[in-house]
Amino acid sequence: MEKLKLENISKSFGKKIVLDDINLSVFDKEFFCITGRLGAGKTTLLRIIAGLETPSSGNVYLDGEVINYVDPKDRRISMFFENLALYPNKTGFENIAFPLRIKKLPEDEIKKRVYEISELLNIKYLLDRLPRTFSGGEAQRVALARALVRDAKIYLLDEPLSNIDALLRIQARAEFRRLQRYLGKTFIYTTHDPIEALAVGDRVCVMREGKVLQIDKPNLLYDKPKDRYVAAFVGNPPMNFITCVLCQEDGTLYLSHDKFRLDVTKFKEAISDLIDREVDVGIRPEYIEVSKGRIEKGIGTKVLSTEYLGDKLILYLGLNDLIIRAIGNPELTYSMDEEVWIRFSSEKIHILDKKTEKVLV
Repeated sequence: MEKLKLENISKSFGKKIVLDDINLSVFDKEFFCITGRLGAGKTTLLRIIAGLETPSSGNVYLDGEVINYVDPKDRRISMFFENLALYPNKTGFENIAFPLRIKKLPEDEIKKRVYEISELLNIKYLLDRLPRTFSGGEAQRVALARALVRDAKIYLLDEPLSNIDALLRIQARAEFRRLQRYLGKTFIYTTHDPIEALAVGDRVCVMREGKVLQIDKPNLLYDKPKDRYVAAFVGNPPMNFITCVLCQEDGTLYLSHDKFRLDVTKFKEAISDLIDREVDVGIRPEYIEVSKGRIEKGIGTKVLSTEYLGDKLILYLGLNDLIIRAIGNPELTYSMDEEVWIRFSSEKIHILDKKTEKVLV
Protein backbone atom coordinates (compact mmCIF):
# COMPACT_ATOMS: atom_id res chain seq x y z
CA MET A 1 0.00 0.00 0.00
CA GLU A 2 1.28 3.46 -0.93
CA LYS A 3 2.19 5.47 2.18
CA LEU A 4 3.85 8.52 0.65
CA LYS A 5 3.67 9.96 -2.85
CA LEU A 6 5.66 12.82 -4.34
CA GLU A 7 4.09 14.21 -7.49
CA ASN A 8 6.03 16.58 -9.79
CA ILE A 9 7.99 18.05 -6.89
CA SER A 10 10.36 20.87 -7.82
CA LYS A 11 12.26 23.26 -5.56
CA SER A 12 14.29 26.33 -6.42
CA PHE A 13 16.28 28.71 -4.27
CA GLY A 14 16.47 31.84 -6.37
CA LYS A 15 17.73 30.76 -9.81
CA LYS A 16 19.20 27.50 -8.48
CA ILE A 17 17.03 24.44 -9.18
CA VAL A 18 17.60 21.99 -6.32
CA LEU A 19 14.85 19.48 -7.16
CA ASP A 20 13.57 18.97 -10.69
CA ASP A 21 10.20 17.26 -11.22
CA ILE A 22 10.53 14.47 -8.64
CA ASN A 23 7.99 11.63 -8.84
CA LEU A 24 8.20 8.68 -6.47
CA SER A 25 6.14 6.53 -4.13
CA VAL A 26 7.08 4.91 -0.82
CA PHE A 27 5.10 1.93 0.44
CA ASP A 28 3.81 1.23 3.92
CA LYS A 29 6.45 -0.40 6.19
CA GLU A 30 9.10 -0.03 3.49
CA PHE A 31 12.76 0.77 4.11
CA PHE A 32 13.29 3.24 1.25
CA CYS A 33 16.81 4.54 0.59
CA ILE A 34 17.79 7.66 -1.32
CA THR A 35 21.41 7.88 -2.43
CA GLY A 36 23.47 10.32 -4.45
CA ARG A 37 26.53 12.50 -4.19
CA LEU A 38 26.72 15.82 -2.33
CA GLY A 39 24.31 18.28 -3.94
CA ALA A 40 21.96 15.63 -5.33
CA GLY A 41 19.02 17.12 -3.38
CA LYS A 42 18.52 14.34 -0.83
CA THR A 43 18.23 16.52 2.29
CA THR A 44 16.00 19.10 0.58
CA LEU A 45 13.67 16.29 -0.46
CA LEU A 46 13.41 15.05 3.15
CA ARG A 47 12.80 18.59 4.42
CA ILE A 48 9.90 18.95 1.97
CA ILE A 49 8.43 15.64 3.17
CA ALA A 50 8.81 16.78 6.79
CA GLY A 51 7.23 20.18 6.04
CA LEU A 52 10.37 22.19 6.81
CA GLU A 53 10.48 23.40 3.19
CA THR A 54 7.61 24.14 0.81
CA PRO A 55 7.91 22.83 -2.76
CA SER A 56 8.04 25.41 -5.54
CA SER A 57 5.61 23.15 -7.41
CA GLY A 58 4.05 19.72 -7.04
CA ASN A 59 2.26 17.87 -4.25
CA VAL A 60 3.17 15.69 -1.29
CA TYR A 61 0.62 13.00 -0.40
CA LEU A 62 0.51 11.10 2.90
CA ASP A 63 -2.01 8.26 3.05
CA GLY A 64 -3.63 9.69 -0.07
CA GLU A 65 -4.09 13.26 1.26
CA VAL A 66 -2.18 16.36 0.13
CA ILE A 67 -0.09 17.67 3.04
CA ASN A 68 1.76 20.58 1.35
CA TYR A 69 0.44 23.10 3.84
CA VAL A 70 0.03 20.87 6.90
CA ASP A 71 2.20 22.11 9.78
CA PRO A 72 5.25 19.88 10.42
CA LYS A 73 4.10 19.07 13.98
CA ASP A 74 0.79 17.76 12.63
CA ARG A 75 2.22 15.48 9.93
CA ARG A 76 3.28 12.66 12.26
CA ILE A 77 6.61 12.52 10.45
CA SER A 78 9.77 12.27 12.53
CA MET A 79 13.13 13.42 11.15
CA PHE A 80 16.65 12.55 12.25
CA PHE A 81 19.12 15.17 11.04
CA GLU A 82 22.67 14.57 9.85
CA ASN A 83 23.89 17.31 12.19
CA LEU A 84 23.17 16.17 15.72
CA ALA A 85 21.45 18.75 17.92
CA LEU A 86 21.31 17.34 21.43
CA TYR A 87 20.55 19.78 24.21
CA PRO A 88 23.85 20.07 26.13
CA ASN A 89 22.21 20.87 29.46
CA LYS A 90 19.72 17.97 29.32
CA THR A 91 20.42 14.34 30.25
CA GLY A 92 20.06 11.52 27.78
CA PHE A 93 16.61 10.83 29.22
CA GLU A 94 15.45 14.43 28.83
CA ASN A 95 16.84 14.70 25.29
CA ILE A 96 14.90 11.59 24.24
CA ALA A 97 11.77 12.65 26.13
CA PHE A 98 11.72 16.18 24.68
CA PRO A 99 9.32 15.56 21.72
CA LEU A 100 6.95 13.70 24.06
CA ARG A 101 6.95 16.58 26.57
CA ILE A 102 6.11 18.98 23.72
CA LYS A 103 3.01 16.87 23.11
CA LYS A 104 2.28 16.98 26.86
CA LEU A 105 1.97 13.22 27.25
CA PRO A 106 1.50 11.82 30.76
CA GLU A 107 4.75 11.25 32.69
CA ASP A 108 4.13 7.50 32.95
CA GLU A 109 3.73 7.24 29.17
CA ILE A 110 6.91 9.30 28.63
CA LYS A 111 8.95 7.06 30.93
CA LYS A 112 7.56 3.91 29.31
CA ARG A 113 8.45 5.05 25.78
CA VAL A 114 11.90 6.40 26.68
CA TYR A 115 12.88 3.18 28.49
CA GLU A 116 11.54 1.01 25.66
CA ILE A 117 13.48 2.79 22.92
CA SER A 118 16.59 3.03 25.12
CA GLU A 119 16.54 -0.70 25.67
CA LEU A 120 16.05 -1.32 21.98
CA LEU A 121 19.11 0.83 21.16
CA ASN A 122 21.18 -0.37 24.16
CA ILE A 123 21.62 3.12 25.63
CA LYS A 124 19.90 2.85 29.03
CA TYR A 125 23.27 3.54 30.64
CA LEU A 126 23.28 7.00 28.99
CA LEU A 127 19.93 8.18 30.37
CA ASP A 128 21.39 9.94 33.42
CA ARG A 129 24.42 11.41 31.64
CA LEU A 130 24.94 14.72 29.82
CA PRO A 131 25.85 14.84 26.09
CA ARG A 132 29.39 16.11 26.78
CA THR A 133 30.20 12.65 28.18
CA PHE A 134 28.93 10.81 25.07
CA SER A 135 31.14 9.39 22.35
CA GLY A 136 30.19 10.15 18.75
CA GLY A 137 28.41 6.82 18.40
CA GLU A 138 26.57 7.26 21.70
CA ALA A 139 25.38 10.75 20.73
CA GLN A 140 24.19 9.30 17.43
CA ARG A 141 22.12 6.66 19.24
CA VAL A 142 20.57 9.15 21.66
CA ALA A 143 19.61 11.45 18.79
CA LEU A 144 18.17 8.47 16.93
CA ALA A 145 16.20 7.43 20.02
CA ARG A 146 14.73 10.93 20.20
CA ALA A 147 13.56 10.61 16.58
CA LEU A 148 12.16 7.09 17.02
CA VAL A 149 10.41 7.68 20.36
CA ARG A 150 7.69 9.62 18.58
CA ASP A 151 4.71 7.63 17.30
CA ALA A 152 5.19 8.68 13.68
CA LYS A 153 3.79 7.42 10.39
CA ILE A 154 7.15 7.88 8.66
CA TYR A 155 10.68 8.20 10.02
CA LEU A 156 13.09 10.30 7.95
CA LEU A 157 16.77 9.54 8.54
CA ASP A 158 19.19 11.98 6.91
CA GLU A 159 22.72 10.48 6.69
CA PRO A 160 22.31 8.81 10.11
CA LEU A 161 25.69 7.04 10.01
CA SER A 162 27.82 9.91 8.76
CA ASN A 163 29.46 10.64 12.11
CA ILE A 164 30.62 7.17 13.10
CA ASP A 165 33.61 5.14 11.98
CA ALA A 166 33.62 2.44 9.30
CA LEU A 167 33.42 -0.59 11.59
CA LEU A 168 30.49 0.80 13.56
CA ARG A 169 28.73 1.73 10.31
CA ILE A 170 28.62 -1.91 9.21
CA GLN A 171 27.15 -2.98 12.56
CA ALA A 172 24.71 -0.06 12.52
CA ARG A 173 23.30 -1.09 9.12
CA ALA A 174 22.06 -4.34 10.60
CA GLU A 175 20.72 -2.42 13.60
CA PHE A 176 18.66 -0.15 11.37
CA ARG A 177 17.17 -3.10 9.52
CA ARG A 178 16.31 -4.77 12.81
CA LEU A 179 14.77 -1.58 14.20
CA GLN A 180 12.65 -0.98 11.14
CA ARG A 181 11.34 -4.54 11.13
CA TYR A 182 10.68 -4.44 14.89
CA LEU A 183 8.83 -1.12 14.76
CA GLY A 184 6.92 -2.07 11.61
CA LYS A 185 7.16 1.52 10.36
CA THR A 186 8.07 3.26 7.10
CA PHE A 187 11.67 4.49 6.97
CA ILE A 188 13.10 6.90 4.39
CA TYR A 189 16.86 6.96 4.68
CA THR A 190 19.44 9.05 2.83
CA THR A 191 23.12 8.25 2.34
CA HIS A 192 25.87 9.35 -0.03
CA ASP A 193 27.22 5.78 0.11
CA PRO A 194 25.54 3.54 -2.53
CA ILE A 195 26.90 0.38 -0.86
CA GLU A 196 25.14 1.37 2.36
CA ALA A 197 21.94 2.04 0.42
CA LEU A 198 22.04 -1.39 -1.23
CA ALA A 199 22.74 -3.02 2.15
CA VAL A 200 19.72 -1.61 4.00
CA GLY A 201 17.09 -0.62 1.43
CA ASP A 202 14.08 -2.59 0.25
CA ARG A 203 14.24 -0.23 -2.72
CA VAL A 204 16.86 2.37 -3.59
CA CYS A 205 16.46 5.70 -5.37
CA VAL A 206 19.54 7.14 -7.11
CA MET A 207 19.54 10.94 -7.47
CA ARG A 208 21.80 13.30 -9.39
CA GLU A 209 21.64 17.10 -9.41
CA GLY A 210 18.02 17.22 -8.28
CA LYS A 211 16.73 14.48 -10.57
CA VAL A 212 15.69 10.89 -9.91
CA LEU A 213 17.63 8.60 -12.24
CA GLN A 214 16.38 5.19 -11.15
CA ILE A 215 14.34 3.52 -8.40
CA ASP A 216 14.68 -0.24 -8.03
CA LYS A 217 15.37 -3.15 -5.73
CA PRO A 218 19.08 -3.33 -4.83
CA ASN A 219 19.83 -6.35 -7.04
CA LEU A 220 18.14 -4.78 -10.08
CA LEU A 221 19.89 -1.47 -9.52
CA TYR A 222 23.21 -3.32 -9.51
CA ASP A 223 22.57 -5.74 -12.37
CA LYS A 224 20.32 -3.61 -14.58
CA PRO A 225 21.28 0.07 -14.28
CA LYS A 226 19.42 2.31 -16.71
CA ASP A 227 22.28 4.68 -17.55
CA ARG A 228 26.01 5.17 -17.26
CA TYR A 229 25.84 7.30 -14.11
CA VAL A 230 23.92 4.67 -12.14
CA ALA A 231 26.12 1.88 -13.50
CA ALA A 232 29.27 3.71 -12.39
CA PHE A 233 27.89 4.99 -9.07
CA VAL A 234 26.56 1.68 -7.77
CA GLY A 235 29.25 -0.90 -7.07
CA ASN A 236 32.71 -1.01 -5.52
CA PRO A 237 35.07 -1.30 -7.30
CA PRO A 238 33.11 0.55 -9.99
CA MET A 239 32.14 -0.74 -13.41
CA ASN A 240 34.69 -0.59 -16.24
CA PHE A 241 33.77 1.21 -19.47
CA ILE A 242 35.49 0.45 -22.78
CA THR A 243 34.75 2.26 -26.04
CA CYS A 244 34.18 -0.09 -29.00
CA VAL A 245 32.72 0.13 -32.49
CA LEU A 246 29.61 -1.92 -33.26
CA CYS A 247 30.29 -3.75 -36.53
CA GLN A 248 28.29 -6.12 -38.72
CA GLU A 249 29.79 -8.82 -40.93
CA ASP A 250 27.69 -11.44 -42.75
CA GLY A 251 24.79 -10.93 -40.37
CA THR A 252 26.96 -11.20 -37.25
CA LEU A 253 27.27 -8.24 -34.86
CA TYR A 254 30.61 -7.61 -33.16
CA LEU A 255 31.93 -5.21 -30.60
CA SER A 256 35.26 -4.31 -32.13
CA HIS A 257 38.26 -2.99 -30.19
CA ASP A 258 41.97 -2.87 -30.98
CA LYS A 259 42.49 -5.74 -28.54
CA PHE A 260 39.37 -7.90 -28.97
CA ARG A 261 36.13 -8.68 -30.81
CA LEU A 262 33.00 -9.86 -29.03
CA ASP A 263 29.98 -11.45 -30.72
CA VAL A 264 26.80 -9.65 -29.61
CA THR A 265 24.44 -10.82 -32.36
CA LYS A 266 21.87 -12.01 -29.81
CA PHE A 267 21.34 -8.36 -28.79
CA LYS A 268 20.72 -7.26 -32.39
CA GLU A 269 17.17 -6.06 -31.80
CA ALA A 270 18.27 -3.66 -29.04
CA ILE A 271 21.42 -2.26 -30.67
CA SER A 272 21.05 -2.52 -34.46
CA ASP A 273 20.48 1.25 -34.75
CA LEU A 274 24.06 1.79 -33.56
CA ILE A 275 25.86 -0.27 -36.23
CA ASP A 276 29.10 1.40 -37.37
CA ARG A 277 29.00 3.76 -34.39
CA GLU A 278 30.99 3.90 -31.18
CA VAL A 279 29.34 2.43 -28.09
CA ASP A 280 30.50 2.06 -24.51
CA VAL A 281 30.80 -1.45 -23.11
CA GLY A 282 30.44 -1.76 -19.33
CA ILE A 283 31.54 -4.74 -17.29
CA ARG A 284 31.95 -5.12 -13.54
CA PRO A 285 35.38 -6.21 -12.20
CA GLU A 286 34.04 -9.44 -10.68
CA TYR A 287 32.82 -10.61 -14.07
CA ILE A 288 36.25 -10.44 -15.70
CA GLU A 289 38.14 -13.74 -15.81
CA VAL A 290 41.86 -13.30 -15.11
CA SER A 291 44.56 -15.83 -16.04
CA LYS A 292 48.33 -15.80 -15.77
CA GLY A 293 48.48 -17.97 -18.88
CA ARG A 294 47.12 -17.38 -22.36
CA ILE A 295 43.42 -18.31 -22.69
CA GLU A 296 41.10 -18.72 -25.66
CA LYS A 297 39.66 -15.36 -26.78
CA GLY A 298 41.74 -13.76 -24.03
CA ILE A 299 42.91 -10.16 -24.05
CA GLY A 300 46.53 -9.46 -23.17
CA THR A 301 47.02 -6.78 -20.49
CA LYS A 302 49.72 -5.67 -18.05
CA VAL A 303 49.45 -5.36 -14.27
CA LEU A 304 49.79 -1.70 -13.26
CA SER A 305 49.09 -2.08 -9.54
CA THR A 306 47.24 -4.25 -7.03
CA GLU A 307 45.05 -3.62 -4.01
CA TYR A 308 44.82 -6.39 -1.40
CA LEU A 309 41.52 -6.42 0.53
CA GLY A 310 41.83 -9.73 2.39
CA ASP A 311 39.04 -11.72 0.76
CA LYS A 312 39.80 -10.35 -2.69
CA LEU A 313 42.54 -8.72 -4.72
CA ILE A 314 41.80 -5.84 -7.06
CA LEU A 315 44.02 -5.72 -10.13
CA TYR A 316 44.55 -2.52 -12.08
CA LEU A 317 45.35 -3.56 -15.64
CA GLY A 318 46.52 -1.52 -18.60
CA LEU A 319 44.52 -1.85 -21.83
CA ASN A 320 45.95 0.69 -24.29
CA ASP A 321 45.28 4.02 -22.55
CA LEU A 322 42.60 2.55 -20.26
CA ILE A 323 42.91 1.21 -16.73
CA ILE A 324 40.73 -1.88 -16.24
CA ARG A 325 39.77 -3.09 -12.77
CA ALA A 326 39.44 -6.85 -12.28
CA ILE A 327 39.34 -9.26 -9.35
CA GLY A 328 42.42 -11.46 -9.06
CA ASN A 329 43.14 -14.53 -6.96
CA PRO A 330 44.25 -13.27 -3.50
CA GLU A 331 46.36 -16.41 -3.06
CA LEU A 332 48.51 -15.53 -6.08
CA THR A 333 51.23 -12.92 -6.43
CA TYR A 334 51.08 -10.45 -9.30
CA SER A 335 54.13 -8.40 -10.26
CA MET A 336 54.13 -4.91 -11.74
CA ASP A 337 54.19 -5.01 -15.57
CA GLU A 338 53.44 -8.76 -15.51
CA GLU A 339 51.40 -9.86 -18.51
CA VAL A 340 48.04 -11.43 -17.65
CA TRP A 341 45.10 -12.44 -19.80
CA ILE A 342 41.50 -11.39 -19.27
CA ARG A 343 38.25 -12.56 -20.79
CA PHE A 344 34.65 -11.50 -20.37
CA SER A 345 31.44 -13.03 -21.59
CA SER A 346 28.70 -11.24 -23.49
CA GLU A 347 26.35 -12.55 -20.77
CA LYS A 348 27.75 -10.04 -18.27
CA ILE A 349 28.30 -6.91 -20.34
CA HIS A 350 26.29 -3.72 -20.59
CA ILE A 351 26.10 -1.89 -23.92
CA LEU A 352 25.48 1.84 -23.73
CA ASP A 353 24.58 4.42 -26.34
CA LYS A 354 27.62 6.70 -26.19
CA LYS A 355 25.55 9.78 -27.04
CA THR A 356 22.63 9.37 -24.60
CA GLU A 357 24.55 7.26 -22.02
CA LYS A 358 21.47 5.00 -21.73
CA VAL A 359 22.00 1.29 -21.16
CA LEU A 360 20.56 -0.67 -24.10
CA VAL A 361 21.69 -4.17 -23.04
